[in-house]
Amino acid sequence: MPKIFDRVAVESWQRDEVIQKFPREGLGDIKLGSQLIVNPGETAVFVRGGEAMGTFTPGRHTLTTENLPILTNLFEAGLFGGANVFTADVYFVKTTDLTLKWGTVNPIIVEHPQRMPGASAIVGNGTYVTKVKDPWRFLNAMDAFRPSVRFQEIKTRLDPMLAIMISDKMSELAIAKGLGPAQLQSFTKDMNEMLVGLLQEEFDAIGMVLVDFAINMSLHPDSLKVVTNMGYGTSYVQMQQADALMAAASNPSGGALSEVGFGAMGMAAMQQQQMQQQLMQQQFAAQQAAQAGAAPAPGAAPAAGTPPTAPAGGAPAPMPDVMTPEQAAEFLQVTPQDVIAAIEAGDLNAKKIGSAYRISKASLESFLNS
Repeated sequence: MPKIFDRVAVESWQRDEVIQKFPREGLGDIKLGSQLIVNPGETAVFVRGGEAMGTFTPGRHTLTTENLPILTNLFEAGLFGGANVFTADVYFVKTTDLTLKWGTVNPIIVEHPQRMPGASAIVGNGTYVTKVKDPWRFLNAMDAFRPSVRFQEIKTRLDPMLAIMISDKMSELAIAKGLGPAQLQSFTKDMNEMLVGLLQEEFDAIGMVLVDFAINMSLHPDSLKVVTNMGYGTSYVQMQQADALMAAASNPSGGALSEVGFGAMGMAAMQQQQMQQQLMQQQFAAQQAAQAGAAPAPGAAPAAGTPPTAPAGGAPAPMPDVMTPEQAAEFLQVTPQDVIAAIEAGDLNAKKIGSAYRISKASLESFLNS
């Protein structure tokens, strides 16, 4: 039989404990008129059936239907058998500052499509201070409806969340401010403060407030190698050429076509000529092979719809961790337009940075397996 309580309070906190449930184990009935004691630096949240019944700040409270109005309906419905008691879980949440150490395990990718090579790899380490602002939202975000939650459990959940937040917000900042590797290398205090402002929106969503942020961010020593291996660089040049061509074509003044337009058009023309020459060579090789009754010569174009094969004795090119629609199209053996159509239809997950899409290896593999 559940114990009936006429006093609700945390008698003692365990070391590094952030959340404590009352009663700590099992269920307990709480008598109407009981005393609730919330100490400084705590907030008490009454929960029943997955819903918040009421939240109490520090002080001594007499539990009545006035400060827990939901009880009125519950008593009238006869849920407690007419007795002057009710059943609820009470979660005490510490609202004092939490100081956490943080450092990047893997480089954070910051995308800046407007600056070569299209992305940078960032590393960082330091400390940040946060505290609970909205206990009910915090309990849900941390999935913390347990008898006891320790500091390390909160840190384990916050660390990867912070990495994602920093990646997203630094990409937004880089695009909005036109930043590239050079600017990110000299990450200044002003930029740090701007990042804090952007991160605060994300912390609000999990019921917390960012009190202090002392994490030093810098360019990874092999940033260019890291992002090139992920497929950045070449796609950046292609996108810049296309943007320059579009800008030149839409500019009515002949003089304005000038350097950027003619330069991009010249590069595009050279690329087109090279592609035509390649195609002619491949077609000629295929014709020669067909006439000789042999297999197509090395480098000959495969038949339409035939997946590309690896060179003799070689392994297929590995799929990069992050791809452009063009790169994804090569692996899927479709056109880039087909890839974009799948993205816009919601069938293929992708991230849009500015006007460009980026597709993760995991998203493409999931799409292939669906």
